[in-house]
Amino acid sequence: MKLICHIGTPKTASTFLQNTCAANPGWMREHGLLYPDLLAPDPNHITLFYANSDGLHAFARDYGLHSKDDVARFRDKLTETIARQIRKAPEGVDTMLMSSENLTGNLVSPAGVTRLKEFLAPHFDEIRILIYIRRQDDAILSMYGEFMRRGFTDDTFEDFITKALGPQSVTPYLYYRRVLGMWADAFGQQAITVRKFDRNALIGGDILSDFMAQVLKQDIAPDLAGLTPSPDNNVGLSAPVLEFLRRMYPTISNRRGDDLNPLRPLLQPMINTLPAAPRPKMSRDQSRRIMQHFRPANTWVKQTFFPDHQGPLFPARPQSAGKGNLGKVSLDQFAEFAGKLLQ
Repeated sequence: MKLICHIGTPKTASTFLQNTCAANPGWMREHGLLYPDLLAPDPNHITLFYANSDGLHAFARDYGLHSKDDVARFRDKLTETIARQIRKAPEGVDTMLMSSENLTGNLVSPAGVTRLKEFLAPHFDEIRILIYIRRQDDAILSMYGEFMRRGFTDDTFEDFITKALGPQSVTPYLYYRRVLGMWADAFGQQAITVRKFDRNALIGGDILSDFMAQVLKQDIAPDLAGLTPSPDNNVGLSAPVLEFLRRMYPTISNRRGDDLNPLRPLLQPMINTLPAAPRPKMSRDQSRRIMQHFRPANTWVKQTFFPDHQGPLFPARPQSAGKGNLGKVSLDQFAEFAGKLLQ
């Protein structure tokens, strides 16, 4: 059995790809693929992270993991789960596909990546790593929206940028040179396929065609007849909604101490239905600041993984309006959004 391990990065349509793979077992089987159950309640194989992280992540408690002994037992259980599904794989299925953006979003140390390699290697004859990278300014803006949608912070966007670019970054996976270096050290550079999350760079012009082309080792868009794409429900929220949620954070934050805020699961379905327009926009100066910060590392990525690529890894964009639209919500909008949460 061979393995393709898709590791994100976050905010590159990973949830859409995972849901599509899980919802189409017949199509996957016909193409020699198995998308396994890895003891998670949804198609994100986040349990790979919990079983191989350096410490005990706060969210692991939601899986009943409260100590190192719990993690060790869970790791053994996950190992047996993988082995059992390999043994029972239908005839003609020779490739297992795993996917979790948490493997770049949260597994941030060389020791953790090495531990994952040691965890997976006994099961597979070959392991390939597939990663999508995105312009860092777009990625930071998208992750800010996700932090607000899920109640993770009350930072202004400017403060969020500062934290993303700081020594204890809230978006460590955007330091592509460091991330790719860790994975190359563990799995070998030849095992890593790096793709740009950019419509102009994707085979077929969309993420699903490109993803399946990489999985099936094709240079052209594969025939996806019979594959039903999952609805892409991970839609971002509008700029005024993000500011509304930021101001509401003290009451509706995701967690209270080490525990989940019991109010949050009740409100999340309503939060997800709040308006998506106008789309959040950062200022020109913020975009320039972010991309200048990452330019040396992006140059290394281009030289290492895209040697034939002409120009910078992420080209400069035409000048847009200088001002962004974050940090503003009118009193009427605030009342409207609050009313939707109370319905």
